[in-house]
Amino acid sequence: MTLLDNKAIQISIKNLKDKLRHWQFLFFSLLLPIMFTVMFYFMLGNEEDPTGRTGFDYGFSGMIMYAVGIGTMNAAIMFAQDKKSGMLSRLDTMPTGRKNMFLGALISESLYLMLQILIMFIIGYAILGLYFVNPLALFIGFLITVVFGISSVGMGIMIASVSKTVEIANAFSLVVYMVLIFLSGSLMPFESPIVYFLPPYWAKQLFLQLTVMGDGFSDNLYSSSLIGQGAEAIPITLWGGFLIVCAFTIAFTLLGILLFQKKTKF
Repeated sequence: MTLLDNKAIQISIKNLKDKLRHWQFLFFSLLLPIMFTVMFYFMLGNEEDPTGRTGFDYGFSGMIMYAVGIGTMNAAIMFAQDKKSGMLSRLDTMPTGRKNMFLGALISESLYLMLQILIMFIIGYAILGLYFVNPLALFIGFLITVVFGISSVGMGIMIASVSKTVEIANAFSLVVYMVLIFLSGSLMPFESPIVYFLPPYWAKQLFLQLTVMGDGFSDNLYSSSLIGQGAEAIPITLWGGFLIVCAFTIAFTLLGILLFQKKTKF
């Protein structure tokens, strides 16, 4: 059996082909993050601190998480549309298995999300010239963002699984996505213990401290992006934070498979 014979891979290829036929959706799903990125760049990207970094060098990590979090909405809408069109009903009559349907959607949406991350990186680092420590740190930051993105996609598919219509999936995923982004302190510093229960906080803080601050995995995480201006170190290292991001991703994936297999009605 070759890799392409795997049912989950075949479903993911189908999904990607559908997305390529509707490439305009990629543009619109990135429109808000790009607009906010450019706007905040002109607002915060001029005044440098003693290290030579600007406010937006610190803030761009949050914009990355904002763009990646849209994966929750994208996945929810895509999956809900497949339910409405009857595509999932047809697949359910075949020896495909709901687990493979879920994993296929997870793979295709994650690959799509990687493309969105690359576009944000090009805008931020190649066009706007934002600061980063070195290419290796940026690559590690990219991988951390992808892991977080997979959890966002898993959450979106879970939302679609329990949503009866595309409109409900869209509205529910929007509310969840925006609440997580704002309460995690991704778009603005938010000093509250609640951030520790939200995946975007861990991914954002890891990305910031690795790519902008130059910290290593043995260094401690901070309570927010206001490093040196009110944020305090917490007793968890960056390595521990990375394990937490992975734990969220694994949990959302397993819960998604379980929920999809037991409760989704086509």
